[in-house]
Amino acid sequence: MLSVLFGVEIPVCSRIPVSNPPQDSLEREIWLLARSDVNDEIPRRTDFVVKLYSNNSQNLSSPDIRKIYDEEYSKLSEKKHFHRVLGLAFVAAIVLSCLTLAASSIRKKSLAAVTNVSVSLPFGIGSMELDITQVEQNVAWSLYVELVTRIAIQPLESDQGLMREALTSLYSLFGTTRQILKEGGPAVDVSPKSVGGIAIAVLNQGLRPFLAKWHPALEEWEVKRPSTISRKQHEKEWFAQSQLRSELEFLRQDLEKYAEALARIANVRL
Repeated sequence: MLSVLFGVEIPVCSRIPVSNPPQDSLEREIWLLARSDVNDEIPRRTDFVVKLYSNNSQNLSSPDIRKIYDEEYSKLSEKKHFHRVLGLAFVAAIVLSCLTLAASSIRKKSLAAVTNVSVSLPFGIGSMELDITQVEQNVAWSLYVELVTRIAIQPLESDQGLMREALTSLYSLFGTTRQILKEGGPAVDVSPKSVGGIAIAVLNQGLRPFLAKWHPALEEWEVKRPSTISRKQHEKEWFAQSQLRSELEFLRQDLEKYAEALARIANVRL
């Protein structure tokens, strides 16, 4: 039997070659009959064969005839079934390979550069031109949403909000950025001129130095707060709070510039 795939005939169930037949002429005849029945896909007919050779010149008994026929029929059936399964597995492998190639082709098209974007970035990263893929556009959109919905990018007036909340919001950007890049998969480039590379540079060159300076300093002041004073009042009494708010505003402006760059990459109208 042959299976045709893309114009190519692939063996699925072939005839099993003869090997090691019995030497005795009558046993050989029964043995060959069993093989012929299997190869021709004739259902097992043991009783018929026993009756056919019941009167024989070599005095083979009915159990002997049955044994010769059944053993060879069973053995050959198993081999033929194995060949059939092997052939089908071969066909399945070819089909799977074709589907994989098709999926790869579709994926490559989706990853093809869709546009060239010029952006200006803060934290000393500078201006650059990027060839942006659809995947990178999606990642830029996710980063943009995470950034603009945090309190860290909103103006913090001197009498509003807690500086601790702003620092916590900034710190959480490390985890969300890392998660977005992971979910984007290997298609998200991390070279300097890519969305992934820009995101990592913003974390390392912008947020990390700021948090390394102010997080432990504010924490040291917080542990001194008496239970009778609110967190907000205690922050106001900190000698460095005006400096922190001033630097936080400069950082916010830089993050706003970063958000604008992400919006351009994601093709979002501001």
